[in-house]
Amino acid sequence: MNPSYWHLPVLLLAVWASPAPAQTAAAATTAPGAARVSKGEAQALKIFRMLDADGDGRISRQEAQVGIRLKPSLADDFRRADLNGDGHLTEQEIRSVAERRRAERLERRRKEQALAARPATEPRRGSAARP
Repeated sequence: MNPSYWHLPVLLLAVWASPAPAQTAAAATTAPGAARVSKGEAQALKIFRMLDADGDGRISRQEAQVGIRLKPSLADDFRRADLNGDGHLTEQEIRSVAERRRAERLERRRKEQALAARPATEPRRGSAARP
């Protein structure tokens, strides 16, 4: 790996591990007529292609090793993102993990909003204010 790109594995794995930003009108597209991708996903895919040193369309654990050395917790992120357990990350695996995390975030927000919308509970028996 080119020494000037030592930080790229850290950035790529950090982008995977972080919440995806909301889609914007300026988001990139992968091909004419293709679905838009978020800025975070476009950035992750760009870094993915830079990290793919041998050009095989996958990032091996060895290609990500520099980032893992700098931030050991990225080894767990790599392992969780490697859905088929072959020791390589593909763009599809990255997208699958991002979609799962996005769905989890949306569900968590939905639950938080439902809790916030609940009316205040009535005071407990015996704790009502006395006249």
